[in-house]
Amino acid sequence: MISDYIKRKATQWQIWRNRRRILILEDLKVGYIPIYKAASTSLRNHFCRRQARLVLPGRPDGKLSVAEKRQVEKRIRKSLGAGQTRRLKRRYFLFAFVRNPVTRLYSCYLDKVVRDGRKKKKSAVHRYGVRPEMRFEDFARHIARIPDEKSDLHFRSQHFQLYHQGRCLVNFVGNFENMAAHWQILSEKTGLEKPPGSYRHTGAGNRLKKLPLSLEAAKLISRRYSRDIDLLGYRQEIDQWLSWKAKQESEENEIDKAGPIH
Repeated sequence: MISDYIKRKATQWQIWRNRRRILILEDLKVGYIPIYKAASTSLRNHFCRRQARLVLPGRPDGKLSVAEKRQVEKRIRKSLGAGQTRRLKRRYFLFAFVRNPVTRLYSCYLDKVVRDGRKKKKSAVHRYGVRPEMRFEDFARHIARIPDEKSDLHFRSQHFQLYHQGRCLVNFVGNFENMAAHWQILSEKTGLEKPPGSYRHTGAGNRLKKLPLSLEAAKLISRRYSRDIDLLGYRQEIDQWLSWKAKQESEENEIDKAGPIH
């Protein structure tokens, strides 16, 4: 009996964690699916401030307290399965912003391993065997072994949230790397105004060549996120990066073989 209860709870938890969290802007008939490590914190905060005037009438405009932000987000958030999301798409304009999977993983590393490690804080990724002293190389190799079905949202493949059975669940997918231009397109389609201020940054940036990864680890993590790379339009960028790394590693090996100059 206890075993059946545990299995049932585990199944319920798995179903819950695979649902999509969607922030609904009811006045515009728009829905946003947050993709972690792709400006999701900044966009969630922006939408909560925006919708606060509807959810918390009479409250003056301005920064929300943590409690107010949670209250607003709870009111405007839906948690839906794939079929429910498809039905919602018929009535609402759904969108998301995605990011190069490799730099997204580096952002996760800087935020959840380096920063939380400095703060002596245990983050959500630590339950996956991630250690604060890990180098990015080791972190990438470790994450590459964890399938999406068991992954935390901070490093789970982005297509897992946006696609189901080969069909895209949203009307518009923008790129973190081209946020300003893609937001303009989104604004023209929905009437959604541009968020004020800047986005929260981990320092990961968008420059693949700066990432501290060996060619072997780069290939490994590229295979891990191959569906994201193909579905979200990053294949050319990743292939060029891998070719550059292969050339760089070959040149370094030639220098090592030549030995020191006397």
